Amino acid sequence: MKCEIKYAPKSLNEVVYPNAGVENRIKLYASGHLEGHVLLHGPNGTGKSSVARLLIEAIGGSDAHVDKPPSSSFFKGKNLHDYFAQQISFARLTTSSKKYFLLCEEFDALQANASEFWTALDAHGTDMMVIMTTNEPLKVHKSIRSRSDIIDFPGISAAAALQRVQYALRHEGVTLPDAQVLTYLKEQEYWLEIRKYMRVADALIALKNQGQPFPAWQPIKPSLKVI
Repeated sequence: MKCEIKYAPKSLNEVVYPNAGVENRIKLYASGHLEGHVLLHGPNGTGKSSVARLLIEAIGGSDAHVDKPPSSSFFKGKNLHDYFAQQISFARLTTSSKKYFLLCEEFDALQANASEFWTALDAHGTDMMVIMTTNEPLKVHKSIRSRSDIIDFPGISAAAALQRVQYALRHEGVTLPDAQVLTYLKEQEYWLEIRKYMRVADALIALKNQGQPFPAWQPIKPSLKVI
C-alpha cells in the first residue's frame, strides 16, 4: 500500500502543516475557540481536503452530520434556506454536536446561486458550519469569501514533510538519518506536495525490501547570508 494512503493523517495532530500559523488557526476551530465558516485555499497536494475532513471530525465527533455535494449540480433546484433548516433539524436530533456540516471541495466549481447561498448561511448562524476548499479563491463569490475565514495553505516544504516521511519509513523498517532523507525530499521540493514526498518514502521502502542500496547523497550545505 502506498505511504500516502497507509500513513494518511488520522487526526489533526498528524497533519503536515505548511507553517505554525496555519496549524494554530485550524486547531483554534477544532477546540471551539473560533467558530464560523472556513475557506481553505492553496495548490494541489497541500492537505486541504484531509484537514477539512479531520476538522469536522474534531468538532462534530464520529457521529457528525456531514453533507458533501457529490456533483457540481448539488445545489441546483434546491431552496437552500429550507434545505439547510431540514439538515440542521436532523443534526440536532441525531448528533452529539447538534451542528450540521457542509463540506464543499473545489467550491469554485459548484453551481450555486451565490446570493441565495450566503443569505441562507446568515439565516442559520452557528447551527451549521461550511468548510470549503479551492485552488482558486478569487473564483469564489466575494460575499461568500467575506463570510468565511480564509486560510491559505501554501506548498509544503521538504523540511515540513520530513518528520511525517520519517514516521512512515521507520514503521516500514527503514532507518536513515534526517539529513539523508531530507536530501532525497529536496529533489521533489519543486512540487511542494505531500504526496510527492510520500512517493520518495515508497521508493526507499522498495529499495530496502529488494536489498538494493539507497541513492548516493551529499549533505545539504546551508546557504550563506550576505550581510
